[in-house]
Amino acid sequence: MKIAFHGQRGSYAEAAAAWMYADQDIATTPCNTAQGVFDALADEHCQLGVVRVENSEWGTSFEILDLLRATRVHFAREIRFHERYNLAGQQGAKTADIKRVYAHPAILNLSSTYLSMQSDFELIARYDSAENLAAIVQRGDKNEATVCGDFAASIFGLQVLQPSVENSVTGVTRFVAMTKAKQLPPEGSTDVKTTVMFELKHQPGALMHALAAFQANNINLTQVFARPNRTNKWDYTVFVEFPGRFDQDNIRTALAELRKHTTYLQLIGSHDSVEPRLKTT
Repeated sequence: MKIAFHGQRGSYAEAAAAWMYADQDIATTPCNTAQGVFDALADEHCQLGVVRVENSEWGTSFEILDLLRATRVHFAREIRFHERYNLAGQQGAKTADIKRVYAHPAILNLSSTYLSMQSDFELIARYDSAENLAAIVQRGDKNEATVCGDFAASIFGLQVLQPSVENSVTGVTRFVAMTKAKQLPPEGSTDVKTTVMFELKHQPGALMHALAAFQANNINLTQVFARPNRTNKWDYTVFVEFPGRFDQDNIRTALAELRKHTTYLQLIGSHDSVEPRLKTT
């Protein structure tokens, strides 16, 4: 099974794909943009796509929400974990040996507090993290290091010289796996949630009536937020998430009632949740 992911080889998005489908034979394909992941699904080059959708400190990725509104893909699975970044170098190297640190600008920024205190480090931004990591390994220079996650360090054979150099040690990132075809989680799956998006009619009480459809069917909304609609100016797309599967009677009834109060309704799907297979904190 082919899985597209947003990021470079060794990124946490690739780790998320590996952990979510650890029991299956998979091949991962990196994409430089989130749009590339959606395109890989649309063109059926890959059966699954993995993207970041939320971080407990930064909030929701509006880029992903906009892409969901513009396409027809469905959530299939999710995983949540802390993204840990480490100073990593050659086997046998020590932190005192390091003179040059190569990493993606975003990762350098995420580790800026630690790196700013290392006056002997020359920080060099490189946009292609995968080629950068491979080059460090090939050169075998103990004066060179990078900042990368546990997964990247393991697959490229680098030694962690200083663990957990990220600025925040409490943030948790949520990744989702998406499919082109709507599907239900396997029977017996735990922590199953359903996500829908909708747009309201311009009439008094529309939002109240829409949300009442869930209350009337004993559905607890665990997430509710709105995003400006890129298609119709000054309209908003509302996203809600709640426990359960979309084939449950009460959820079917709630969505049928919800449709009466909306101009647009899209079922993003029902998905289960899995735990990471490796320690990341």
